[in-house]
Amino acid sequence: MAVVDDRHTGCDGCSRSVPLEELTAVTMPNGEEVACCPRCEPHAREAARKCSSLDQRRGTCDGCTGTYLEAELEDVILRDGTVLACCPSCAAEAPNDEAGAKMAESTVDSSERVAAESESGDDETASTGQRLCTQCNEWVTAELFHATTIDGRTERLCPNCKEIAEENGIIRDVKIRKTKAREVLGVEDDATDAEIRTAYHRQVKRAHPDQQSGSKSAFQLVTNAYDRLQEDG
Repeated sequence: MAVVDDRHTGCDGCSRSVPLEELTAVTMPNGEEVACCPRCEPHAREAARKCSSLDQRRGTCDGCTGTYLEAELEDVILRDGTVLACCPSCAAEAPNDEAGAKMAESTVDSSERVAAESESGDDETASTGQRLCTQCNEWVTAELFHATTIDGRTERLCPNCKEIAEENGIIRDVKIRKTKAREVLGVEDDATDAEIRTAYHRQVKRAHPDQQSGSKSAFQLVTNAYDRLQEDG
């Protein structure tokens, strides 16, 4: 939702500039909120309804990281006691000591890298400015989506992996990205905490449901944006 001025914003559906009070937040099955004008709202709700009917009993293979029906995954216990959820192909390789060790090593390395990124308070390295996707384990320049899966795992997904995860119905909630949050509040990338706080107070007053220019949906969008910019990661 791009902020055009203090009283108008862009619809996430058609990108038209509309008054803030006319926007409605529609929650998609993955938990992500989209701000829609009256024209786009019915279409967004219909899309959310159709997506919510997708089969959500899916899981991720710990070997190849692919997404499969949970019924297709089987637990494989390695010699060191590590339990992995594997697709048929990876499960067939697991009994081999070398393959099992390689799979375990890959899982540990991925976990350690994700932990290191979490401790740094951001998704990016100082040297390259890239971010590690926890699904495909690739370094990307795009801002990652902080997502919670239906089984409670926290993932940081590149745009491509997020799209695939949504299609497979394995995402329960997605936080607003910082790039989007800055657009909602109308602040620059290098805005200070004080500037962000000032922008929030200005926007939240106009968006408050008690104001003629506000609504519950607009108020929630502004609040979510501010909360996201207060987080370290």
